[in-house]
Amino acid sequence: MLGHDDSIKDFQVEATDGDAGKVSWASYAPGESYLVINLRRHLHETHNVVPAAAVERISISERKVWLRLTRSEVEQAPEHHNPEAPLESPTVDAVTGTVATWLLRG
Repeated sequence: MLGHDDSIKDFQVEATDGDAGKVSWASYAPGESYLVINLRRHLHETHNVVPAAAVERISISERKVWLRLTRSEVEQAPEHHNPEAPLESPTVDAVTGTVATWLLRG
């Protein structure tokens, strides 16, 4: 369990079908929590935003986050071009509003 001062920045991210990168930023604000995931594709690197509700579990000892998403779904998530900065409110609303679409699949 995460404590008040804990962070998951730099934790490995595991999608349902394998490696999905590393956490480059996380917001823990109630009602608008999200992760920015540093995802490498060949020689290209992106920072994709997924809602915290997509997190299945976290292991502090393994420094790892498991998602309820596939790698492809992470790749299709909105990009954040300044991964060390918080998202603007409209983007947070868009990301957290996509939870039902991603999590109610299949």
